[in-house]
Amino acid sequence: MCPTPNRLEDEWGQIRERILREWDLLTPEDLDRSRMEYDQIVRLIRRRYGGRTEIIQEAAIRDTLNRILQKLEA
Repeated sequence: MCPTPNRLEDEWGQIRERILREWDLLTPEDLDRSRMEYDQIVRLIRRRYGGRTEIIQEAAIRDTLNRILQKLEA
């Protein structure tokens, strides 16, 4: 699931705050450079944290981002 761009823009303040809490190695400047683009955010987190194989890591990142978005809907 890739959220629509306007969804990220509409709730960017809350999403940004939760991303920074979830991935504390990221900086606000990192997220500013992502231009609120879902795939850019995923790549940024993957690069910053390294570790597991790319496919497994990307799936975990996407799951967490989607969980953050779902909580905003609740």
